[in-house]
Order: sequence, then structure tokens, then C-alpha cells
Amino acid sequence: MAESLAVDIAKRHAEARKVWISRKAARRAIVYLLLVLISVIAIVPLMWAFAASFTPNDKVFQYVFPFSWRALFPVDFTLEAYTRLFEEGFTRPIVNTLILGFSTVALSGVISALAGFAFARFDFHGKDVLFGLILLTFMIPGEVTTIPLYIMVSRLGLINTWTALIVPGLANSFVIFLFRQFFAEISQDFIDAARVDGASWLKVFTSIVLPISKPVLITASLLLFLGQWNSFFWPLLVAPDPKLRVVQVAVSYAYEEHRTLWNQLLAGSVIAALVPIMLVLPFQRYYVSGLVGSGLKE
Repeated sequence: MAESLAVDIAKRHAEARKVWISRKAARRAIVYLLLVLISVIAIVPLMWAFAASFTPNDKVFQYVFPFSWRALFPVDFTLEAYTRLFEEGFTRPIVNTLILGFSTVALSGVISALAGFAFARFDFHGKDVLFGLILLTFMIPGEVTTIPLYIMVSRLGLINTWTALIVPGLANSFVIFLFRQFFAEISQDFIDAARVDGASWLKVFTSIVLPISKPVLITASLLLFLGQWNSFFWPLLVAPDPKLRVVQVAVSYAYEEHRTLWNQLLAGSVIAALVPIMLVLPFQRYYVSGLVGSGLKE
């Protein structure tokens, strides 16, 4: 009797386990199916844009309406769009944007790191209020400050200058927040030991704190550089001079008065997308750990 009862219980347990495994497999299959669907929705337009950039302008939409798989491959392959793009001076916007991006990383990175270290390690009057104001700026859209900032830049006579492009982006509240959160979690023992040995605060910062802050340094650098690489409205506003034109503004000039050069527009977009991809992929691990780690720390 006891043996039959035990066998019955074992069978029921096995059946319940099979049901649970099948349900788990079904849920996993649905999740994977959704992920594949989302991936297709995201990748197919990119594949079409890449293929269209190697297609003559009059054939860009030949297999799009109605959509055919042939739209994902170039029609009458040509480098016309890329050739014309660089003949019209697309190299200068790329160089300008690289200069703008690296300058912002160097200057804003130093300012934000020092500010984050001060908020993390020093106690001074009004510290919490000041840090609260920095957090408050997260909720203010950049468009709200564009007009007063433009008026200020214009009155200072900085229109069509590198100063107008670089200076407004130096104090980045989000990057300051990331540095502050990361530095606050560094063990006080390291800093106390260095101070006992006679190290100045600048020495502590450069020799102790920064060498162990690789994730947040890479994350901050990527955020600052990509922010400038993707900037459009502010450079268009304060630097209309073609000599100071940046990548995103240059791409928009594929629109002519009576027609749009779609293949040239997409070629510029492909080039503009390559730099962020080449930067993010190698440093993705540090980028994610820097964002997640800094965001969760108290």
C-alpha cells in the first residue's frame, strides 16, 4: 500500500514537472520569438538604408512599395552617393565633429570628474542644495534653455566660433552625477592611507581614484563624445558657417530645393552611424557596468 502510494506520488510529481518544463519552454519560445521580431523590425530598415546608399537615387524606392526582399540589396551597385558626398566636402564636417567630440571629452571630462569627486568626498556649505539643483536639471529639456543660451552666446559675439560649440556642453549634469555616484563607493581606506602618507587631494585624485575608475571614465567619455557627434540643432543654430559644419548638419544638406537625394542622405547617415558603432561595441562592457553601477549606488 505504501509502495503504491509512493509510486503514485512520484508519477504525479513527474507529470507536474513535465507540465512545468513544457510551460517554461513555451514561455521561453514566446520571449525568443518576440526578441527575433523586434530584431527584425530594428535591423531591416538599417539593411535597407545601407543597400540604398549604394543604389542610384531614382531606384532607391524601386522595391520598397510594395516591399520586396530585393530592397535589402543594392540595385545597380554604385558609389555615386559616397563619391558625391565627399566631393561636396563631407570630410570637413567629419573632422570638425571629431575635434568637437574629443575637445568636449577632454574638457568636460576633467570638469565633471573634479565636480563629482568634490560632491563625493568633501563636505561644504550648500552641498546638498547644489547637488539637488544638478539633479533637477535632468528634468529640464535642453530645448527650454536653447533660446536664452543662444541670446547669451549672440551677445558675447561668439556665433560661428568653436567656443559657442564647445563651452555650453562642458558642464554636463548627468556625467557629474555618474562620477559622484562612482567615487562615493570607493573605499575610504585608500584615500586615508594616501593622505596619511602626505599625498595632496590632487595627488589622491589622479593617482588613487582615477586609476580604479576605468568603467565610469569610459562611460562618461562615450556619453560626452556621442552627445556631440549626434548634436544637430545647437550646431545648426550657433555655427551656420560651412567651415564649422558638423556631421549631422552636413547630412541634412542632402535635401535640395526641388528634390531629395535619398541615396546621398542615406550614405551620410551610414557614415554618421559607423563612428558610434565602432566606439560602443569595443567598450560595451565598461559602458554598461559604468551606467548600471553608478546608477545603483547610494
